Amino acid sequence: MSALLSYDHALERLLAGLTPVSAQPRALAQAMGKIACQDVRVAQPVPAQAMALRDGYEMQAQVIAGASSYAPIVLSAAPRFLHAGDALSADCDCVVDVSGFDLDGPLPQALVESFPGENIRRVGEDFAQGAMLLKAGEVISAKHAMLLAAARVHEVAVCVLTVALRGEDGPLKAYLAEALACAGAGCDGAPDLIIALGAVESAQQIALEPGREIIVTQDTGVPTICVPARLDQAFAALQTFIWPALARLSGLVRTEKSLPLAQKIASRVGVAELALFEERDGQFHLLALGDLPLQSVARATHVSLIGAMSEGHGAGEMMSAFPVRA
Repeated sequence: MSALLSYDHALERLLAGLTPVSAQPRALAQAMGKIACQDVRVAQPVPAQAMALRDGYEMQAQVIAGASSYAPIVLSAAPRFLHAGDALSADCDCVVDVSGFDLDGPLPQALVESFPGENIRRVGEDFAQGAMLLKAGEVISAKHAMLLAAARVHEVAVCVLTVALRGEDGPLKAYLAEALACAGAGCDGAPDLIIALGAVESAQQIALEPGREIIVTQDTGVPTICVPARLDQAFAALQTFIWPALARLSGLVRTEKSLPLAQKIASRVGVAELALFEERDGQFHLLALGDLPLQSVARATHVSLIGAMSEGHGAGEMMSAFPVRA
């Protein structure tokens, strides 16, 4: 039996064959689901002028301070009516409902008082100039697109990533396809990465549990991850090879969470092991290590890789783990 290939060496072999894809500008409708290639910040305050949040009359709050139906304040001129979204005059600081005025008599009167900021959005209150809207490596969601449009950003640079997912149709393939879609990967065009699901020829096994039988090759000229058609192997391949490959190609950013361990973890030196956790009561509770029963996969909220040189972690020690998105 040949010696096991370390996980670090297998991952290095895969990443060495991957070149980051180039950025391409896309309109917001076409950018959704793709990965942003650069930070996007607000170029100018939003709104650029104070604006009405409802229909009504614009006013200076101090002019009508103390006004009521029993003690109306006579105005020198009728106030200007605004629709929601209209810009306020520079000397006004509130919008008052139409019922707050009597404009039918010989002189206009205010029947209610107001306060600065009532029913208006001040300059920069939605977004200050320079505010971060989108970070490089984030997958652009419909919410992102809505906020970008509100900030008058109509085009963003995205990574157009192509991954070929090969293998027999079924739940495992659909599982990986959904994960790839969540990472902004498409299937049209020449592939940047190939994921082959199904039986694979024997090769040097990887010191990874689960995932010993995953194979990383470049026989086709395109980096390829060969995944045995088993749930634990597909899950392991996604966490240990596919996500890092997508990050190398597109800059995809995955956010870790750190919490104290509820109990000690004892791991095997020489073998990298996946650890599944359930977040509960502000701690990570270990569900499985190395061997992943289906019930642990079903309950897991977070996953982490325990390195081959680690002997484990003590109870109460802070542990970083990625959310189980797929």
